[in-house]
Amino acid sequence: MKLIPNVKSIEIKSGILKLSHICLGKNRLSENAQKDFLSFCNKPQEEENIFFEDVQGLENEEYEICVTQEKITVKSSSVSGELYALQTLKQIFFQTDYNVPCLTIKDKPEFKIRGFMLDSGRYFFSVEDVKHFIRQMAMHKLNLFHFHLTEDQGWRIEIKKYPLLTQVGSVRKKTNFNHKPHGGFYTQEEIREIVSYAHDFCIKVMPEFDIPGHSRSAIACYNDLTCFPRKLPVADHWGVKHDVLCVGKDSTIEFVKNVLDEFFELFPDEYFHIGGDEVPKHRWNLCPHCQKRIKELGLKDSDDLQIWFMNLVKDYCKEHGKQSFMWSWDLKEEGRLDTDLGFTKCGELETGERPFIDTSVEAYYIDLPYGYISLEKSAEHKPYNGNCLGVEATLWTEYVPDMKKAQKMTYPRLSAVSETGWCGESSWKDLKGKMDFYYKFLGENKLISASLNQANPNKIRAFFSGLLFERRQLAWEGLKNIFDDKYIENIAKKDRS
Repeated sequence: MKLIPNVKSIEIKSGILKLSHICLGKNRLSENAQKDFLSFCNKPQEEENIFFEDVQGLENEEYEICVTQEKITVKSSSVSGELYALQTLKQIFFQTDYNVPCLTIKDKPEFKIRGFMLDSGRYFFSVEDVKHFIRQMAMHKLNLFHFHLTEDQGWRIEIKKYPLLTQVGSVRKKTNFNHKPHGGFYTQEEIREIVSYAHDFCIKVMPEFDIPGHSRSAIACYNDLTCFPRKLPVADHWGVKHDVLCVGKDSTIEFVKNVLDEFFELFPDEYFHIGGDEVPKHRWNLCPHCQKRIKELGLKDSDDLQIWFMNLVKDYCKEHGKQSFMWSWDLKEEGRLDTDLGFTKCGELETGERPFIDTSVEAYYIDLPYGYISLEKSAEHKPYNGNCLGVEATLWTEYVPDMKKAQKMTYPRLSAVSETGWCGESSWKDLKGKMDFYYKFLGENKLISASLNQANPNKIRAFFSGLLFERRQLAWEGLKNIFDDKYIENIAKKDRS
């Protein structure tokens, strides 16, 4: 029996259960989860033949399946166990054409967090698109949806206290050189709908409010949020922007807390992401407000200022019952960040006992071309040492403008993330033997995927896919940043004189 992810144990016995119909007994599953399962099976519903037993000795996401010639019994202590048992049964039914061998399965995950991140900041994905990914997360036994909602190129969540964030910040005039406007945002009602739908599939939602960098869309709406206020548009090119939030101003701190308050109301789960990566310090080094803050707090420099700010935001999140995460980034004094501020950890970095989710750039940045990150490379990645809570596939969308592209970048790589997250490790040798089944199963679920040749390209294909990606990378504003930096330096010089 080929299963992705692998189960802890499976014992095949003699005898067959022939299923001409499917009917679920009394259970704790949501209506959407039941509908998803029954729709996949597409069988008549007659008398009950899948029964659920509550066994309190089992862990939260643990389950057991017992198939006899008369029925299927699912044992669990939670709705999560019931849901994951059904995901396993889907794969078994598909492979056996509903002539199921009598068997016993015992299964539970190794990692607490098994995540998938969708970046809706660069390209907006509709509510139905988001729900698609939630269903496929459940199919792969993933349990944390990381929702990247604020970016330089677009603000995607309604904040009632600051209406310009969506009225202005959700639309950019063009994307690089294509001259076509792009926009979209989620109303608060739509956010609640998405969160509720995720909960129906036992998935928690971790929103991301990316600060103090990646904030041009907010600055375009409220110019005073930056160090040197001037009229700036929502960013329409990729790349790191040098205008970031001015954390030397009390008014900026007030803005951040007010936005967080509305986030907290919409996202009840305990995880929260506060960004923290790619924060150029050019403006802070020249800004009288930031320099005054550094002096008043007895800080060493602008890097210290960011550490102070991230700790401050983390503390505010903690007061509201949130475990906050930020992207690991290249600061020499990382150790001065409070150790309860978790990382989404992108590369090897000594983090001591700091909690982190493994989001390896070299294995799990699934937006990157397969020439950079092959399926084999994703499968062979070993989770980083330390206080690792789990793993996460991260789908950035600078070069993923629609669902067709999103699915091709996600599948088949999500199989490797699923295997590692659930089993604690994976290998290409094991996964390779299941690829024939997996591709057929993706087809049964009407999913678009990269072919195995595309997912594991030869050297020539890998070279050209990398070349194409690097050509696209030219769509940034490096030269403009240089001119802007000089312009700000002149303003700062005039202000001082």
